[in-house]
Amino acid sequence: MTSRANSSVSRRAVLIGGVGAATGAALAGAAPPAFAATARSAAAPPGADPTRGKHKYFSFDTGLWNGHLMSNCQVSMGKFEKDTSNNPLFGEGLYASPSLPWEPRFDNGYPNVFWDPGARKYRCYYTLFIVDPSSSSTPVDQRPGKPYSTEGRVTGCGYAESADGVHWTKPALGIVDFNGSTANNLLLKNVQGTSVLHDPGDPDPSRRYKLLTLASTLSVAFSADGIHFTPLQPWPANSPAPGADCHNRVFKDSVSGDYVLITRLWDNNIRVVAMARSRDFISWSKPVEVHRGNGLEAQTYSMPSWEYGEGLYLGLDSVYTDGDDTLPDYDTVSLALQWSTNITEWNDVAPDDSTFIPHGPGMGQYPRGAFDSSVIFASVPVETGDRLWFYYMGGKGLHTSWRQTALGRGWIQKDKFACYGSRVAHRPAMVTTQGLDFYGDDLRLLADIDHGGSVSVALTDQNGTVVQPGFGADRSLLTPGPDGWHQVHWRGADVRSLTPGAFYALRITLRNTRLWAIGGDFYVRPLKYAKP
Repeated sequence: MTSRANSSVSRRAVLIGGVGAATGAALAGAAPPAFAATARSAAAPPGADPTRGKHKYFSFDTGLWNGHLMSNCQVSMGKFEKDTSNNPLFGEGLYASPSLPWEPRFDNGYPNVFWDPGARKYRCYYTLFIVDPSSSSTPVDQRPGKPYSTEGRVTGCGYAESADGVHWTKPALGIVDFNGSTANNLLLKNVQGTSVLHDPGDPDPSRRYKLLTLASTLSVAFSADGIHFTPLQPWPANSPAPGADCHNRVFKDSVSGDYVLITRLWDNNIRVVAMARSRDFISWSKPVEVHRGNGLEAQTYSMPSWEYGEGLYLGLDSVYTDGDDTLPDYDTVSLALQWSTNITEWNDVAPDDSTFIPHGPGMGQYPRGAFDSSVIFASVPVETGDRLWFYYMGGKGLHTSWRQTALGRGWIQKDKFACYGSRVAHRPAMVTTQGLDFYGDDLRLLADIDHGGSVSVALTDQNGTVVQPGFGADRSLLTPGPDGWHQVHWRGADVRSLTPGAFYALRITLRNTRLWAIGGDFYVRPLKYAKP
């Protein structure tokens, strides 16, 4: 995925802690975070004390860095590890044994996967076509050379569950009639882009599972068990038309307390990301555009988003390539990563290439190719120990043609979304922070140091000059921890002895090293960091 238009965004320090509370997806008994989340961030409301608790800043956060004092450095995406031992986890049921005739085509799938600690199971809610005459009447081996038709299709919402995230069942729910029988795993029909939010903090037990979907208009429903929902209740106002014909992802924002919907609008025949807010999950603000790709060739098809820590938001950007059938990835959907500090303005995590989940081999070779060779739509992560697991619907076959889709998964190590490293290999990279205020002696780097590599850290003034005796790069020491974080200190010097109010920045030199984040007892000075 190539770079697209970037926006100026407000900045917020992120408390060092886990994603689990923000996503509602952490497994019970997961390992504790490397740092305790004990205070609000540096860009918190007036009156908040940024010197309480610990802060964490990611390498992709441009507000952390002094762009004029950088050398041979670039941000690169981390490696997404696919679960090749188990993928795909489950697929369309029409041609399975036994056959599930209400599953002829998942299409995009728009998966919503989370761990439910009360029920002790993973839940997956997904969009599908429950009627697709073209797929139902044409076995896979007869599809090459024949045109695919969208005539007569009917959408629905399916449900699957798992005890371990690998082995999934599609229970007979007895809810939706399909060809005279309710022995199927359907929750709803004639809906698309369904999102289910597990909200265990709601004082009303009957509203602890909240569903939002597009029927004739955007609509909501509630449930006590995640299966049996109230009848759909249309939005009283502001449902977009056209729009919302995508993954309608909802999360609860810890900063504002609002329910936030990330959906889609259309503008001049271009798909754009939109956001709406609600206090009660019933009445919603008018969706407004918050992000777009780049012309016809890089349209954001959907972008399910979540809060990662406090004040940082990440978006799983499914990017559709249209506009030129000579492009090698024409009519496919790739998966990139976006970030924001305010939900209203988004940036590529790695400007040169933000691809997060790569395609499998065999693009354009349907019916051959990997299950995820051409199309990817993902769910927000489930945190398990030191890993973030991403479940995604992968498709082989072009977006508008014959396609088979299945659920897969993969992982990254926690916090390792993107890193700073050397632009030119075998030469050191140098990065310099903005001014930092220290209030303790805890300074850490999340870094991977290759064999023969090294990291040195100097404390400098605004011009990049070391002015405080004892804080040169040659006196810096790193002590590795078991969690990948390295403690930084200087021989014979202590940051607690620094002159209060003076300007201090970190100049970090990386040799065969990838720097993911920095954190500890400091915060970035608000000048140029926080947007007025």
